[in-house]
Amino acid sequence: TMEPCTLFFYLLCLCFDASAATSLITGQRVCRAGTGRPCYKLAYFSELKRKLNFKEADLACRRDGGQLLSVESAPEQKLVEQLIAELRPTDGDFWIGLRRNQAELDSSSDCSKQYYWTDGSKSTFRNWHWDEPSCGYEVCVVMYHQPSAPPGPGPGDLYMFQWNDDNCETKNNFICKYTAETLAEPSPSPDSNQTSKTASVVQTFWSLSPNIIYIIIPSIPLILLLMTVTGVCCFKMLFKRLGRRDTSLGRSEVWVAEQPRASTMGAA
Repeated sequence: TMEPCTLFFYLLCLCFDASAATSLITGQRVCRAGTGRPCYKLAYFSELKRKLNFKEADLACRRDGGQLLSVESAPEQKLVEQLIAELRPTDGDFWIGLRRNQAELDSSSDCSKQYYWTDGSKSTFRNWHWDEPSCGYEVCVVMYHQPSAPPGPGPGDLYMFQWNDDNCETKNNFICKYTAETLAEPSPSPDSNQTSKTASVVQTFWSLSPNIIYIIIPSIPLILLLMTVTGVCCFKMLFKRLGRRDTSLGRSEVWVAEQPRASTMGAA
């Protein structure tokens, strides 16, 4: 039979299995029917503190084996709109993988030709809101999703699914895209290998910590019960072992005390 302390440790491992925590933060990839590729993952967060800026969102998609979304045609734009509509999220824009370089900042009236896809796509398809891009200091692009926003001045001017240039440090949802091709990542230098590993562990911990809390809190009553049962069982086992030891010592002392009496009677 399994020792109570071993059983307690085993149950704790089941409660805090890392794979269970990871499953809470990984979304479902949705793939285009027929070809199976590309696939998409919508990263939607109701809490602002869990949303990411453009650089963080780009890194999150890459570490998950994808890239920030590139929209290469009108049918693909409609497909993404349908995926978002099926998710039924509240207000919150989505980062896509379109941006221009910081060095190209200017106040010209037309900066639309400066934008490029971060995954290397050469698509020239665009779905700008009628008054975007603004060509200021907002160089990263989001897909509007503001269902509760009042309509704009134009007819049917809802802030839904059109593109808008935004501040790259703004915290938003994001969309990842997964294709059959894999882009080669630059090989890290030997000096930066240990640093990158440490950064990866730290980021993984902080990404998991909000979800681990959701596991720990409901598990507290079970943990307390297991600790109580284990403590009682261990105490009983210890008490029994001490009792057996005391009995054996008592018998040894009686035998030693009787031995001299037997020799004395023989001499008489």
